[in-house]
Amino acid sequence: MDLCSWIINDLKALRARLEGGVLKTIPSQQLLKRADGGGIAPSYVLWHLARHHDLAVNGALRVGASAVVEDWTDRLGVTDNLWRGLAESEDCELTEVLDPEAVGGYALAVLDTTTDWLSSHGLPEMNSHPDTASALQAIGTPEDRFDWLYAMWDGKPAAWFLQWSAVGHGYNHLGELVSIRNRLGFSPF
Repeated sequence: MDLCSWIINDLKALRARLEGGVLKTIPSQQLLKRADGGGIAPSYVLWHLARHHDLAVNGALRVGASAVVEDWTDRLGVTDNLWRGLAESEDCELTEVLDPEAVGGYALAVLDTTTDWLSSHGLPEMNSHPDTASALQAIGTPEDRFDWLYAMWDGKPAAWFLQWSAVGHGYNHLGELVSIRNRLGFSPF
């Protein structure tokens, strides 16, 4: 199996697990609930996962590509400050505005878009270094509040954005979502 097929299969598996293990298991209005009397709402985790992936792939790697979020803003309930959600800690005001069902659809659409792109174009030049500062600045990401993200992404090769932002980060938050799902009482097992 070649590397591109491997990444595509990882993305398809991530999508299947998000859809089957989270979105079809937790009722959409329950995506706003916080487990254990606090914590983070599953809809925010989905938003965070999708925004990072969308920005890393469609903002940094695919220069000139449209972000998937652009086709979803009306359904999501947010049209500006799309940098909100890049932080790990929940933006509770944002969570209350976002439509939880649309957030799930957006997350799946981001994964589908990357899978389709890789299927039709193959891997980007894996050793190239995308202009990540421009991608972050294009959506108005405040440099003072997100200096850690600017620094984390700076100088990373394209391979890193596929390995981490597209695949690893997604699986990391899938695990978080499954844990929240179970603590909310929606474990199918």
